[in-house]
Amino acid sequence: MFWKFFKKNADPSEANPKSPFGTKTTLPLDFLQKLVPVGKLSPEELQSLNISIKNFTSGQIIFNRGESADALMYLYTGHVFLEAANGSGYAVDENTFTAYHPLSSHADHYFSAIAKSATKIAYLPLAALQHSSNAALTQNPLTDTSAIPRELIDSDFYNGFSAVFRRDELRLPSLPDVAIRLRRALQKDISIADAVKIINLDPVIASKLIQVANSPLYRTVNPISKCHDAINRLGLKTTQNLVTSVSMHNLFRSNNKLLNNRVQQLWRQSIQIASLSYTLAGMTKRINSDEALLAGLTHNIGALPILTFAESLKDNAYTDEELDKTIEVLQGPVGEFILKKWHFPENLLKIPSQSGNWYHDGDPKLQMSDIVLLARFHALLGNKQAQKLPPLNTLPAFAKLGERALTPDMSLKALHEAKQQIAEALSFFRT
Repeated sequence: MFWKFFKKNADPSEANPKSPFGTKTTLPLDFLQKLVPVGKLSPEELQSLNISIKNFTSGQIIFNRGESADALMYLYTGHVFLEAANGSGYAVDENTFTAYHPLSSHADHYFSAIAKSATKIAYLPLAALQHSSNAALTQNPLTDTSAIPRELIDSDFYNGFSAVFRRDELRLPSLPDVAIRLRRALQKDISIADAVKIINLDPVIASKLIQVANSPLYRTVNPISKCHDAINRLGLKTTQNLVTSVSMHNLFRSNNKLLNNRVQQLWRQSIQIASLSYTLAGMTKRINSDEALLAGLTHNIGALPILTFAESLKDNAYTDEELDKTIEVLQGPVGEFILKKWHFPENLLKIPSQSGNWYHDGDPKLQMSDIVLLARFHALLGNKQAQKLPPLNTLPAFAKLGERALTPDMSLKALHEAKQQIAEALSFFRT
């Protein structure tokens, strides 16, 4: 392709110095605050970063695919082309949404970056990525006023919800008794017969479990009609996850017609993320698919108490913008609070907070939160929010999958087909 001509004539020694950090440079604070996710750091932290600028001429290589990254790089001015191994790629132009995301955020570069014009690249310490990502998770806007977005500081709705939360007067969704009993019982050494006794206390859940066991996910030659046979086929751990999953549908209800539309939209979204999480987990063969299904269903559970609180107010007591922004900011910490109340395991507990942070990187190994995050990413590709997504290749979760499992040009058709295969199994969530 055209850019390969320039690469042959570029001097890699100039473009790839041993260390990118030379003389410390001061960049405008308003530019630094636009950077994702580094801009979440405080102004003092941003201004104290060791930042340097390097100039590149048109056609010069900024970094090569496969090289180790020793800095976090952002486009400051100019135009860059990021090229994949197969020659495909995408352009990054200054002052655009994409330019405010890192050109690469992994230990090794997955793309080659070539300057398309006279270009300046800002180099920041790699540690700034993790620091800013962790800051987003540790700051709780419910208790830390400095973490409250500017547009919500004077919001009566936001402040009213926060006050109710702090007084421990919040109406939280509750799992059915059967799901709670089973989860507690399985912390001990129980038999299938013991599990059957608990599940049969709720005939609806028992019938759903049999339906799942006969679905394409688990079906064998002979269909089953008894709860005991379903648990025997699924296993106790999978049974626990699925009982919790099928129990959740009844939580997504509202007596307010307008709010109920939002709640049902939330439920449809959770089903979509759950199905994609199941599919991605199966592709990786490193994450339990049934747990991924449950993780996807619970990733937005924190929005429910916020909508319940809105239901208790008059329609004119808040704006749609206030409600949307409050859900965006608080569903993570509220969701984590709910899952603690439900005694969820640690690997699922943080999902509501972690899956909303594109650059979260809590562990070098693939985690459940990485699967749900990537499921969210692919779910958003088909709607108007796609233009606000960061480049897939810059996400730490992407790098953990490895090139064989997922690429930036990954066929959405493959995901779609996989999702269709489990559509019948997931239909029990809709009834």
